[in-house]
Amino acid sequence: MSTDLQYKYVTGFDRNIRRTTEVKGGKLRSKVRLATGDLYHKEGVYELMSGGGLPTKKTNRFGDSPVSESDYTRRRVTRADYEDGQFMDESDIIRMATDIKAEKLDVMLQKFKRNEDIILQQALLGSARGGDDGETATAFDTGNIVDVTLGAASGFTNAGFTYEKLVATITQFGNNNVDIEMMTPTIVISWDQLNDMMQDEKFINFDYSRVGAVDRKMGLTIPNYLGCDFLVTNILPYMADATTFNVADIDITTATGTWADTDSTDIRAAMAFVQDAALLEINPDIKTNVAQRSDKSFNWYAYVMMSLGAVRMEEEKVVAIPCDQSPAAA
Repeated sequence: MSTDLQYKYVTGFDRNIRRTTEVKGGKLRSKVRLATGDLYHKEGVYELMSGGGLPTKKTNRFGDSPVSESDYTRRRVTRADYEDGQFMDESDIIRMATDIKAEKLDVMLQKFKRNEDIILQQALLGSARGGDDGETATAFDTGNIVDVTLGAASGFTNAGFTYEKLVATITQFGNNNVDIEMMTPTIVISWDQLNDMMQDEKFINFDYSRVGAVDRKMGLTIPNYLGCDFLVTNILPYMADATTFNVADIDITTATGTWADTDSTDIRAAMAFVQDAALLEINPDIKTNVAQRSDKSFNWYAYVMMSLGAVRMEEEKVVAIPCDQSPAAA
């Protein structure tokens, strides 16, 4: 303890703990398909069945029975185990009026929820294992990447999140034969993209839509807009360029534990997808345990673990929206 603080009463022991930056995670779980998998096997293979086209017109009362084929492929998901633990000094527990065990456990739970969102985003934008055996690497379809320059202001090369990019995203779903009337797309953006929307007349002017995209009366919320739901989070990956996702560049050195802009492009990979686009396999779900450790002077120890993995199921159902957060002049 520093000399300045050594003989002073430090407020905090008699009040609730005030936490610093803590990004909330676990926002994407409800937006994708969930599976429990097999507790005793780390890999699961999931079938994809398709039988497109139209039925055969009947032209004969006693004609041959029609036969059609259904195509199928598989997607493979591999779960990994994650764990974390923290010790709590017995003297701190005695002096603090608040329950430090619950506080520390909550901090760790947020780590796991952030990790869950990151793994899902890696699956949505990264390479998926597909094919008949679920072993063929299937890269993200670059045709599903919206042009980063779309809607750029006069004299600028790139653009942030623009009305034109939203329209292009919806159009791409239509071109991919994704029935977004039956499956509402979720569009994941960061706070910078939300700021872009608040500055864009096409999002807030009622001349463009019966309801504005950003409802200022309800705070920073975005209602269902043009048939899409919006999710705002700081857990959103960056891009090395307009077509390359940095899905491995996670900043694990800071307390927030989110994505890192290793290439300093400041291009964020906003994304849109429907629920069938990805599968998240969890087994077991988050398990917690708080106990006194006899081998550590009977101090309290909080432990958290879970096992999860994710895979992109269908390329057509994911659209990436590169957004330059600091576009340069041309």
